Amino acid sequence: MDIDGTMTYGDRRLDLAAVEAIRRAEDAGISVVIATGNIFRFAEAASILIGTSGPLIAEDGGVVFDVSREKMYVLGDRVDADRGFAELKKVFGNLETTRSNPDRLTGVVIRKTVSLDEVRRVIQQRGLPIVAVDSGMAIHLRRPEVNKGNALKKVSLITGVPLAEVAAIGDGFNDVEMLQVAGLSFAVANSVEEAKRAATQVTRSPHGRGVAEAVEEILRISARS
Repeated sequence: MDIDGTMTYGDRRLDLAAVEAIRRAEDAGISVVIATGNIFRFAEAASILIGTSGPLIAEDGGVVFDVSREKMYVLGDRVDADRGFAELKKVFGNLETTRSNPDRLTGVVIRKTVSLDEVRRVIQQRGLPIVAVDSGMAIHLRRPEVNKGNALKKVSLITGVPLAEVAAIGDGFNDVEMLQVAGLSFAVANSVEEAKRAATQVTRSPHGRGVAEAVEEILRISARS
């Protein structure tokens, strides 16, 4: 489950309806995996406070943490992202990175002082081996294979749960691959169109109420199987 825009409102305040739904799932024996574009420490803190028990996905899928074994998997590096950022600075000047950027292992995140289209144009013109993705909060620069979908495949291997039995919930561009690979996926009502097209279902409600709606469906399916 994604955090920003999915568990939270647009201003990043946590929607308590999502927390209540997550705890219902955990109480029913369904392990919840946090999947965020933010750094690992953010994901870890959120997991502890919200009450999830599954592995953690951070940095848009660049980092996977197996909570049960306390083992971290880094699914990429930031070499190409750093080089790409240097090239972008030549074009746009003094681009700002986010405060978490020094702690990132697999990408670079810049503030939205330039448009995503402009960034992508430079990436294409210069043949840079990276993608630029708007998380809703900032622009993430990373290798294309670093994404939440590939991270979810790693989680499937770690837990032994087939992807066909995994449900994913998200709202943004950086959730698309995750929604595509999960056996069942939900885009909350406030999602971008790309996420809605990638998901198997779109909830009627936005944010945390959409999460609650999705969790109720997951619990219903789980009880039936």
